[in-house]
Amino acid sequence: MNQILAREQNELLSTKFHALACPSPLIPRPRLTALLDVGLTGPLTLVSAPAGFGKTTLLSSWVQSHALDNFSVAWVTLDEHDNQPRRFWEYVLTAFDRSEPGIGVQALQRLSAPEELFLEEALIALINRLAQTTSPWVLILDEYQVIREPVIHDQLSYLVEHLPSHVHVLLATRTDPPLPLSRWRVRGQLLEVRADQLSATVEEAGTLLRQMVPIRLERSLLQEITTRTEGWLAALRLVGLSLQAHADLGGVLEELCGSQRYILEYVTEEVLWQLEPAVSTFLLRTSILSQLTAPLCDAVLERTDSQQVLQELERANVFVVPFGPRRCYRYHALFAEVLRVRLEQENSEDVPTLHLRASNWYAQHGYTAEAVQHALLAHAWQQAADLIESISQVHAAGTIHEESIILSWIVKLPAEILRGRPQLCQIFTGNMTGTGGPPAHESWQQQRPLSRMHALAPFTEDQREISGDQNQHHLQEPVPSQDRVRAIFPSHERPFEGQHWSWGEPEPGLLLLDPLSAREREVI
Repeated sequence: MNQILAREQNELLSTKFHALACPSPLIPRPRLTALLDVGLTGPLTLVSAPAGFGKTTLLSSWVQSHALDNFSVAWVTLDEHDNQPRRFWEYVLTAFDRSEPGIGVQALQRLSAPEELFLEEALIALINRLAQTTSPWVLILDEYQVIREPVIHDQLSYLVEHLPSHVHVLLATRTDPPLPLSRWRVRGQLLEVRADQLSATVEEAGTLLRQMVPIRLERSLLQEITTRTEGWLAALRLVGLSLQAHADLGGVLEELCGSQRYILEYVTEEVLWQLEPAVSTFLLRTSILSQLTAPLCDAVLERTDSQQVLQELERANVFVVPFGPRRCYRYHALFAEVLRVRLEQENSEDVPTLHLRASNWYAQHGYTAEAVQHALLAHAWQQAADLIESISQVHAAGTIHEESIILSWIVKLPAEILRGRPQLCQIFTGNMTGTGGPPAHESWQQQRPLSRMHALAPFTEDQREISGDQNQHHLQEPVPSQDRVRAIFPSHERPFEGQHWSWGEPEPGLLLLDPLSAREREVI
């Protein structure tokens, strides 16, 4: 029998029993290793987070930190081939036996029994043998998300609930397994380490990048890059690789987006290709949304099961972040950018329709600002103009911030749409020139588009008096008459043509938009 067991164990892949070598450079994370130490007081620790958050690296470094302790570790790195009960338990029992020869022999012998018997008998034999030991034991199962067989989940639950107090199970997974986590959580038998804890701090990000590239990194830039990546270690390492090529964090930061090659390839290979096609489609088509709720997703995708899908995505750790009391979700920022890039590459013709559905849903539910934004992205210009007019009436005497938002929408509308919208023309000229409306905020005077328009025709002293007084809202007299303005500002001088809108003459005023490039409209 022992010869048979030896032959079977020799057929197992030996590298699966070892903690993976920690990547170089390795950043010390004492706050997390201390957390794992706390977990030893209970039967189970669950390290659950999406790809690239450093789960395996953390476990490897934690095992190394206990290398000199009276501490036995049975490690198994799982793969798709282990999704069979007999093979799964053969690896687990062999891992125990390799750590302490002989401890798993009796349990391994049970594997030759009929399948309906070996599962329970093998586990009982293992539990009884572990109970005879006194030193701490940890069973580490890495990549547990590959296990989908219900029988394995049931038997692992049995093992966890009957372990001796000095034996601990540690699962590392991309998705929450279908184990009785809620029951264990209530009993205080479960320690959870999740993405928000695994996310790198600014200090950890700085340590990692300095080890990869020996350059001086300002705290403000490190803070920005940590915020942009949301502490996602995989993205930080990809930033380090880019720095090795360019050594310019500012430039790398500007290029840090979903279309950056390294990030696009990583997310595509490690996340999207691992999902069912229907799930990938859901992710891609909802990536146009900054907030995800079931009713909104149902409307955009014309389906009725979005709540179930969102809950499954959360359980599966597919870069979905819950927030707020009303079960809203959002995608991880860089992940969302990758999804939008892929959507444009694969189904760009569907994007306007998706935005239009989102706009309609927001408008029907009273979220006018969001409805405007999606209408503009859908190029549904008339709908966007209607919505802007409705919201501008509500905020007729709004704050500078509200006025600037409305103006930022107006300048995205084509000139032919504005020609038939005198109310929007009035709002535009009121902000851009300070005439016939609220004064422009002083920060607008520093924007390149305004500077560019004023540079087209230098003001005379009289012109500066009128435009300056009005822009600062220090009028001592009513708005200048048409004759006075036309005398001071000839019709060919564009900087003041916005005044025409106040007189009900939109055509000349529309010329204000001509010098603005698409990028400048975005600035406004």
